[in-house]
Amino acid sequence: MSTRPQGDWWRFVPPEQRRRRRFKAWRLRWKERLRQRWLAITIAFLAYGLVLLWLLLHLPPVVTLLALAPMLLLPLLGYLTYWLLWKEFHE
Repeated sequence: MSTRPQGDWWRFVPPEQRRRRRFKAWRLRWKERLRQRWLAITIAFLAYGLVLLWLLLHLPPVVTLLALAPMLLLPLLGYLTYWLLWKEFHE
């Protein structure tokens, strides 16, 4: 019995193709991981955070505050829109 999760089919793959097929399988696994919504959102927030950190370290704090404004104001704008639409249709 094989201890590999892929099964025992690797022993049938010619040795000259194993490295290429392992790389392709690894790449497909990462491609599927990156399609998950929570991971894409996490990566986007981390990238935005790194940009903000770079701005904070290299430019005046006012520029960083301007770059941070969309993250702070967008949820408030969304809630205001929702509230106004709800009020329009329910009153």
